[in-house]
Amino acid sequence: MPETTAPVPPWIPAPRPTGSGAVDQSVALWSALAGLGLREAVLAPGSRSAPLVYALAAGEVDGRIRAHVRIDERAAAYTALGIGRHDPARPAAVVTTSGTATAHLHAAVMEAHHSRIPLLVLTADRPAELREVGANQTTRQAGLFGSLVRLAVDLPAPAAEAASATELRTAVSTAARALAVATGEHPGPVHLNLSFRDPLVPRPLPAEPGPAPARIVLTRRTRPAPPTPEPVPVDARTVVVAGDGAGAAAAELAERHHLPLLAEPMSGARHGTTLVPGHPALLREVMADDRHPLRPSRALVLGRPTLSRSVVGALLGAEDVEVIVVDPGPDWPDVARRAQRVVPAAVGEETGPVDLPARQRHLAAWRTAATAAAAALPDSWQRRAALAVWEASTAQDVLVLGSSSLVRDLEQHAGTTRARVIANRGLAGIDGTTAMAGGIALAQERAATGAPGRVRLLVGDLTALHDLTGLLVGPEEPRPALDVIVVDDGGGRIFSGLEHAAAPPALLRRFFTTPHGADIAAAATALGAPAQLLPPSALPAALSAAGEGLRVLVVQETPREVSNNS
Repeated sequence: MPETTAPVPPWIPAPRPTGSGAVDQSVALWSALAGLGLREAVLAPGSRSAPLVYALAAGEVDGRIRAHVRIDERAAAYTALGIGRHDPARPAAVVTTSGTATAHLHAAVMEAHHSRIPLLVLTADRPAELREVGANQTTRQAGLFGSLVRLAVDLPAPAAEAASATELRTAVSTAARALAVATGEHPGPVHLNLSFRDPLVPRPLPAEPGPAPARIVLTRRTRPAPPTPEPVPVDARTVVVAGDGAGAAAAELAERHHLPLLAEPMSGARHGTTLVPGHPALLREVMADDRHPLRPSRALVLGRPTLSRSVVGALLGAEDVEVIVVDPGPDWPDVARRAQRVVPAAVGEETGPVDLPARQRHLAAWRTAATAAAAALPDSWQRRAALAVWEASTAQDVLVLGSSSLVRDLEQHAGTTRARVIANRGLAGIDGTTAMAGGIALAQERAATGAPGRVRLLVGDLTALHDLTGLLVGPEEPRPALDVIVVDDGGGRIFSGLEHAAAPPALLRRFFTTPHGADIAAAATALGAPAQLLPPSALPAALSAAGEGLRVLVVQETPREVSNNS
């Protein structure tokens, strides 16, 4: 069912007494978050966090927040991250018990921080009297995530039998502030460490009716307005660089001024008539020659470029290239530390008369040269598999890319797309990739006004193996409609394209390529995800076949049950 946006109430009713202060406070917290628009929560099982579970079933909350359960806390965190990635205006909460469970959230918090994705982290904890005294499953959780979170609050435990009016008001106010900060001017993760005293479960209370619940003010912060565009200079030797999350603004800027567009696959700008497919190989040639006729003098950077060294290093690090970064945040990307100006939003301003035919010829030269440079590169079956997934994705679909050589294959060889393309490029790690894609699929299905497009995840074998628990969705849980396409070539091919390719073969194989010898299809099937082995030639037909729920397609050059690590 599609989402509808309800007005935020000015107050919420105080929870009816449950016989547990911890449950009282949890009901108030969930009720506040639901009133402010939170619709999804991902929980890992545990005892100390039990009040948050009972509270979800309370009358004040029941049905307003959809719960998902994941056994692995890392998978839970990345599922919540995926939900927030799908629509940053509607983040999800992740809930864990105390102790080591909280540490498994760290990678997702790091990614949320660097990707600026809202994420509410709710960790249950012991009360103050049980800390630093050797109590079971008790560690130093307050401030656990340090500077990675936009807000961290260690909320004191409410009284054991019933939360006071002050304690309930504090919980509601804190929840409202956390959600506002997570989705504010500098979006990202927030952490509420919630201390609970026993009893952790509701207790029977006398049947005689009590007074009507009091009301608690619910604070709503107005969302920040989009930044006002500032003029930036453009001329015939300007290029537009679109990194992760640049969005359509990058393509529109390039199109308006007929400028070469160098767009990463997950930029959201891989379309339009000025896109230069295959730019990485060409740019290496261009930036190696000070007198190359295509050499830019200015680069306008939108989003966060991370993939190509020819862009991040050679182009944006060149002394003769003026770099202007378009970014609204305080942590704008400038790896080479050569940005001369940073603006929150941009509108191009020509520095002189525009010779449109000359500019169109210049753009055509870029595209022709890029095509030639890409054609000279060696072919591979892995690239063909990646392109099959890219070309199968339509405007209604979402394509999620893992951090592997496949995303670089697409940057170099893929054409335009109107599909939404997402990747964890905040830290470019392989942690939680499958779980994150599952969260995106769950959010996609819930937000769809008609038949939702398909969500596909394209990963290498090591990424797939690193997040096998992302496939583990219990039989009573909402299952994501997700295709997981695993290109299984027996190890980490990406290192063969880096400087490590010059390492001794035995060292490269063992420590970088890391052969695994695993039967990925069997592992997926064992975790409840139907899987099949197929060659690259059969992939297009498999992708076009109607798929339901979660399925895994393992692509191998010659299908076999166990990888030969070639």
